[in-house]
This record gives sequence, structure tokens and C-alpha cells, in this order.
Amino acid sequence: MKKQDKAKMYRGVLDVADFELGHTLGSGQCFRWGRDVDGWWKGIAYGVAIHLKQDESGLQFCASSESVSTYAGEMDLSEFLRWYLRLDEYPRFRVSRDDKYLRQARDLMKGLRFVRQDPFECIISYVLSVQAHMTLTKRRINLIARTVGHPVDFDGKRYWAFPIPDRVATLDGQFFRKQRFGWRSERVADSAGFVAQQFGSGDATLAQWRAVNDALLERSGSGVGLKVAKCIDLFSLERLHSVPVDTWVRKFAESWYGVTGSDAKICKWGEDRWGKWAGYCNEYLFSYYRELHGGTLYDKVLSFNASDEPSAELPFDMV
Repeated sequence: MKKQDKAKMYRGVLDVADFELGHTLGSGQCFRWGRDVDGWWKGIAYGVAIHLKQDESGLQFCASSESVSTYAGEMDLSEFLRWYLRLDEYPRFRVSRDDKYLRQARDLMKGLRFVRQDPFECIISYVLSVQAHMTLTKRRINLIARTVGHPVDFDGKRYWAFPIPDRVATLDGQFFRKQRFGWRSERVADSAGFVAQQFGSGDATLAQWRAVNDALLERSGSGVGLKVAKCIDLFSLERLHSVPVDTWVRKFAESWYGVTGSDAKICKWGEDRWGKWAGYCNEYLFSYYRELHGGTLYDKVLSFNASDEPSAELPFDMV
């Protein structure tokens, strides 16, 4: 990964249509972004520190590099942001007349996109997310990056690029226990070690990442069960039909659709019902149900986006 130039800041504005930055970055799908007190969303993706703000002029951006390396190749910054945020891919599908909940949820969550996360970072993030709330997972991901990632200084802040598999694989179960990550965190070491055996630098194609995720799902002790695998599929591997099932999904499936049973059953129900756009349908309903029943502002995408509150956890240190 290229070394960042501390002295430079690359700026621009992108034209956007049918896109909502707050819904996208505040939806809970990714862990290295947060809205600061100045209203800018600040994060780090593929080793580049990026600030984003949407207003009537479009999507303003500034970043620490003018180019970004991804599994899809090297891109200039504007091209990367359009790719990463799926700015040119609007999900369009019909909602049956009798599905009032999906219709309401889709209308409220218009502009949401699934970002194309770095697959390895996504794998480790969702292994850590099991039985941990969003803010805690963010802290843990940021700690791993601070421990074995490399710093990116930008606009008076220090971000940390997420480390390659070889680096994360040096953190054993004892490290995670010492940091009080919980007993499940040892599965991070197993998953990181497995990925490092395949390609330690993290350089791989989309097809190779898909094969690794499929293998982790079959691997005992990896921490990648059905829910985690579906999250990785949806948020980083272009499998937009995937339906992750958690507590909120189980609740709306039962309350609104009368569907109960195992996570596998609910997953299959959602994927069969909504087809190629099932991931979006599920996310709309997930966000809408949390808006109605969530216990804190940070559970509620719509309410948080409408507020001026900063995120509970931000992915940088002041320098």
C-alpha cells in the first residue's frame, strides 16, 4: 500500500442523484466511518483517509491520496468514490401492493447504498461484531488497526490503515484476551491465520475473496457462521441478494410477516421473496424496524441522520 503524502489534500465535488450519504455510512454496515462535530463524515477505506459531506452542490470530498488501490485495480480518487459508494447503481424494483412495510421502509431509506468494503477488513469486522454492539466493535477494529496497521496523518488527525492478513495473523488469542475482546475473539486469530495462508498480503481478486469467505463458513472455529458470512457477502463481495439475519431481522420477520424459525429459514425466506435485491429489501426493513423500536439515537439511522449529533466513536486520533 502506498505511503501517504502528509502535505497534500485532494479535494473535489461529485454529482450525485438518489443518494443519501447519512443513510449509507450511518446504516451500521461499516465500522471505520463516523460523523464529526463539523458535520463531515470521516473515515479510512483501502488505506486512504477520506472526508465526505453532502449538500446542495453535491458530494464534497477531500482525501489523503489522489489514487486508491483496490481488489478491482488502481483508481483515481473520484472514480474510487463512485465505485466504493455505488453512486451510479440505484436499486430499482417493484414492491407488491400488499407489502406496506417494505414500501414504507424503502421510501424512508431512499438513497442508501451498500459500500464496497475491503473484503479482509470486512471479514475481521464481522467476526468481531458477534455479540458486540456497534460502538464496541468500532473500538475493537480501530485498536487492531492502531496495533498492527500503519498511520495515515491527514488534516490534523491520525488514521490507521487496516493491516494486511499477515499482520493481523501475528495477533494471537492471548492478545485478544488481554484486550478483553471476549472469548469469541480468538476466532479472529483463526480467520486471520487462514486468510494469511491463502494470500498474506491481501492481494486477491473478487472471486478469490468469495472462495475464502465460503471456505471460512465451512471452517469450524473461524467465527464465520451464516449471519457473518451473509454480511461479508453483502457488504464486500457483491452478493446483493444476501440476507443476514440478526435479532432485529428476526423481530420484523415475525412481527410484520409472521415468519419464525431458524436463522437459515428466515434467510431463505427473504432471499426467495425478494430475489436479486433481497439485501436492500432486508436492510430497508432492518433500518425501519430499528427506527421504530431502537433504544438509542445510534440505533436509529433516520433520527441520527436528521440530528446534529456526532458519532459515538470516530476512527482517528488528534495529532
